[in-house]
Amino acid sequence: MIIITGFGPYGKFSTNLSSEIIKKISLETEKFSLVKKIIPVSWKECIFSYRKLLSESAFKPELVILLGIHSSKYLHLERFGWNFKIGSDIENKFKFGPIKIFSPPLIKTTLNLNNIYHAINEKKNVSISSFGGLYLCNYLYYWALFLSNKEYPVIFIHVPNRGIILEHIKKVNRILKAIIKIHFKEEL
Repeated sequence: MIIITGFGPYGKFSTNLSSEIIKKISLETEKFSLVKKIIPVSWKECIFSYRKLLSESAFKPELVILLGIHSSKYLHLERFGWNFKIGSDIENKFKFGPIKIFSPPLIKTTLNLNNIYHAINEKKNVSISSFGGLYLCNYLYYWALFLSNKEYPVIFIHVPNRGIILEHIKKVNRILKAIIKIHFKEEL
């Protein structure tokens, strides 16, 4: 089972590009099923929804892909989740400080992002990032990495908030195929 998440609407955005992308992502394989989930842009509800998703499954995921948007021109494969949060959510709850006290300052994905990057057919406007900000994207990523306990891989992909949605979908599909090829040694 592969879990893929995107965020719901927030602020002035009535839709969130990350959730529009996951609605259109498809995975054609007999080995993996794809579970899609829209996560609320809420400090409390984001983790509640994610934990509920994990607990409802009879199996541990084999891969978790988290999507969010950012203002860069590049699609970023995030290397780290950082143990810090700041900002207001859709419920106007402001948070500032560590995500989890007495926990590591950062957690690294177990996926080899360099190998994945090199396996992507079309690398234009795709890069590896070591800092995905300190807002809800990072918050969810840090928690997802922490909860995985390195038993299954987790990756966060930041998608530009502008551009052609079909191009973003193609890039996310290429990354998904590269991850499956590198990590699971499967061709799609």
